[in-house]
Amino acid sequence: EGGQLRACEGIAPALVEEDPWFAGWSAVLVNLSDIAAMGGRPLAVVNSLWCRDAQRAEPLLAGMGEASARFGVPVVGGHTNLQSPYDALSVAVLGVAEGPVLSARSAVPGDDCVLLVNTAGRFHRHYPFWDAATSAEPERLRRQLRLLPQLAGEGLAHGAKDISMGGLAGTAVMFAEAAGCTLRLDLEAIAPPAGVELEAWLTCFPSFGYLLAVRPERLAALQRLCAPWPELLCARIGGFHAGPPALELQHGGEVGALWQEHEPLTGFAALPV
Repeated sequence: EGGQLRACEGIAPALVEEDPWFAGWSAVLVNLSDIAAMGGRPLAVVNSLWCRDAQRAEPLLAGMGEASARFGVPVVGGHTNLQSPYDALSVAVLGVAEGPVLSARSAVPGDDCVLLVNTAGRFHRHYPFWDAATSAEPERLRRQLRLLPQLAGEGLAHGAKDISMGGLAGTAVMFAEAAGCTLRLDLEAIAPPAGVELEAWLTCFPSFGYLLAVRPERLAALQRLCAPWPELLCARIGGFHAGPPALELQHGGEVGALWQEHEPLTGFAALPV
């Protein structure tokens, strides 16, 4: 029942080489986040794994297997080549939206931009990855992933974008580009976890982090839904405005443009009206 959702992620070769277990884990995690960001429930994962030998494949497979077990989403197959001249991994996921589909293109002027992120984590090694998942209880991971389809079904948000390798700032650019709006973020409203610098927080890849387009009158209900989770920050950090696609950053009384439409980032622009 519902609409079918699909997503796919290729993993950075450096991460595959340097930290293969975490690369396998992350490959599953980021795909599940993509489905959640559409207001969906993930059903199954497949992968394409190319390695120089079986020994190099083992930690990648172990990381994928651990994430699959912890989130309760099976890896059902894929393609494996153990005679490749290089190591590479991509993972794809099938999901279903049993209610409204959240789309970055659905944001409109007047919407609040809300940050929903798990702050109870730490940076993984020297990478800009905020890990709030590898040490979390499986049931907590699963319940938090179900928050996105729940808030979509209750009409608490109508647009969403999972915070990806572009970090909060880069993901906001993609959101503004897709929505065809000017998105202004208030840097003073963005509160990093204790001990984390703002710039690092704006550019990191959180294991559970989303930007949401929310009607102002629905914000209080959204925050009540998230209130039972003390580790989840649900805060208004800006708003969508009429105007050409752009990302503006506000601090105090000053506003500056970080990105404007004459420099396409993804090329996935707003749908024509």
